[in-house]
Amino acid sequence: MNKKFYQLTAEERLEALGLDESIKAFYACNQSKDSEQLIENYVTDYRLPEGILRNLQVDGQVYQVPMVTEEPSVIAAANNGASITNLGSAFITTQVGEPVLGGQILFDHVDYEELNRFVVDHVDDIFQAAKEAKPSMVSRGDGLEAVQLEDLTDHRAVLNLTVKTGKAMGANAMNTILEAVKMLFSSYEKNIVGAILTNAGHDAVVSVETKLPVAAVGGLEAAKKISALSTFGQVSPDRAVTENKGIFNGLAAVVLATGNDYRAVEAAGHAYASRDGKYRSLSKWMVDETAETLVGKIEMPLNIGVLGGAIAALPTAKKNLELLGNPTVEELKSVMLATGLANNLAALKAVSGRGIQAGHMKMQARTLAVQAGASGADIQTVANRLIKSPRIDQKTAEDILGAIENDTQN
Repeated sequence: MNKKFYQLTAEERLEALGLDESIKAFYACNQSKDSEQLIENYVTDYRLPEGILRNLQVDGQVYQVPMVTEEPSVIAAANNGASITNLGSAFITTQVGEPVLGGQILFDHVDYEELNRFVVDHVDDIFQAAKEAKPSMVSRGDGLEAVQLEDLTDHRAVLNLTVKTGKAMGANAMNTILEAVKMLFSSYEKNIVGAILTNAGHDAVVSVETKLPVAAVGGLEAAKKISALSTFGQVSPDRAVTENKGIFNGLAAVVLATGNDYRAVEAAGHAYASRDGKYRSLSKWMVDETAETLVGKIEMPLNIGVLGGAIAALPTAKKNLELLGNPTVEELKSVMLATGLANNLAALKAVSGRGIQAGHMKMQARTLAVQAGASGADIQTVANRLIKSPRIDQKTAEDILGAIENDTQN
């Protein structure tokens, strides 16, 4: 009996794909037993580089922050932004989101008033079902906290559940609770479209801010330009998209490094950026009334964890949390937001000043050197010469590398 593709071992899948021997050997040497258990149809590990944001100060504590990203300038920008904020207040948490997650049971073609009476009559049963579904959560003080029926248009309604998740992000626990609660609505079975968590994070909004002397960014005029550029992120959705992308450059790199779900975090962030019907930047920068201080603030929902989920299966994620000093969920949220705001500051300073391209190309030069075939010490040598050349592209990098190799041979 032939096995289905998902039933094969990783080695057997490579054989089944009929790959060129060189590709097959490359995939095979990058396989790991830990990763094989994480996803369907596993064939190999796709590796991304990890770097460190040094000495990020948040709420009086100093962190060495792991960041996983493929973009050359992200970690340099985070370090630049963080070092600037250290000249002022560094980063301060101004709002701590609750460690809660939302879930929904979705009803269609339903009479809201009738359904609402059912919910009111069975609210104790709903809490009991949730408790029995995840008794371990209740024993540590977590579990279902609130139930609310929401009336939507055209005979649609949503039963919203709010679950306190504690140290874990809680996705699997939430879905388990939803399935248990759904069983109570057997008389509405034909009306239930689905039961699933929501990543919106309405009750998990976190805020972090920083205050720094205008001298830290080059003086009052430079600070005013940063503030003016930030304002465009509030009034121009196209500008806001780019600004939020820069924020997530840093924020998502920490989310990924700690084994959390960066897709969920980004989706919640973008939804929050559109909460009033217009897409805006998640950050705001302004010069205060004294004209001596530049104030920056970032605010968005964060549903993350420090245990459970993929973290338990990713050894590097667990070590990265140790590197961070085994932070609480609340501390990690603040570190993530602070990193995003640090990247944001560095980008705004560059764009409103000398322009973003100069700094980007310094980092890109190393990537071009590698693409040209440079290795070892030659990578930096090619990059240094490339930065000084009139054109910064792969062809120029190849020419520079060729010249270096000729000099070595001669």
